[in-house]
Amino acid sequence: MLMSPLSVAQYLEATGNVDHLFDVILMDEASQIPVWDAVGSMARAKQVIIVGDPKQLPPTNFFNSATAESVDDGGFETLESILDEAMAAGLPTLSLKWHYRSRFESLIAFSNHSYYDGELVTFPSPITPDTAVSLRYVPGVYDRGGSRTNQAEAQAVADYVYEHYSDPARRNKTLGVVAFSQAQETMIMDLIEAKQMQNPSFVEACEASEQEPLMVRNLEAVQGDERDVILFSVGYGPDAEGRVSMNFGPLNRNGGERRLNVAVSRARYEMIIFSSLRYDPIDLNRTSAIGVKSLKRFLDFAEKGERLNRERQLAMSKDASIE
Repeated sequence: MLMSPLSVAQYLEATGNVDHLFDVILMDEASQIPVWDAVGSMARAKQVIIVGDPKQLPPTNFFNSATAESVDDGGFETLESILDEAMAAGLPTLSLKWHYRSRFESLIAFSNHSYYDGELVTFPSPITPDTAVSLRYVPGVYDRGGSRTNQAEAQAVADYVYEHYSDPARRNKTLGVVAFSQAQETMIMDLIEAKQMQNPSFVEACEASEQEPLMVRNLEAVQGDERDVILFSVGYGPDAEGRVSMNFGPLNRNGGERRLNVAVSRARYEMIIFSSLRYDPIDLNRTSAIGVKSLKRFLDFAEKGERLNRERQLAMSKDASIE
């Protein structure tokens, strides 16, 4: 049976400690399952296998948040997951290190060396130079005190989506958009829908892939998804007066780096970062948030990724020669 924890609680009888309904319960995406949602399923089986990544999204009350405003400010609670509790209790663990998704090493290189200590099994890119990760600078303004969006950046993303599906040579690759905030996600969707209303064939092209149609998600809702090409809209950046706030919504909270890890590891062939913010203006003296520090490193990597890859490979070869 394939069920959510809520469905288990609603539809399956609680049998007590003697007769179990199942021999084995397998919990997937366990990093996002709160403890109280998990225990009901665990009580119905003789054995439980908990599968998840402690470097990915923790459970939150994000979907219960009242407004997009509070969500984009990181105004929601991060909860403990059944995966965290199982690891803290010292249950036997097995690490899965084979990275299957990315066809180019640069697509997973940042996550591998920032979050997994370089231990993921990856393969050299089939094409040199490996430019699968790139940054497109968009001169834009983040409307910090108003809509909390970056209209120029959202327009650039919507234009790219339209061009992608209008090109027969490109639209065979599936496409996804990841936005840092719920407000930015909504603006991008509105701009894409406006283009669809003007061109019905654009709608058909977006929905042509039944298994993987066009995807637009925010940071909190993208775990588990993947596409051939991922467009990443940062949204945050200088305001109308040129000031850059060190408030990056969910990235400022505990576990912010886990959200970034999920967002930047969704692509199979290419990831393009649309940003009005380069890494230089991010002042780490004004924040202690690990997620913001990770964002600065990631923007640096996206802008100079190929050079950073060469430096990393050189360092690794020196380490090997020393050993």
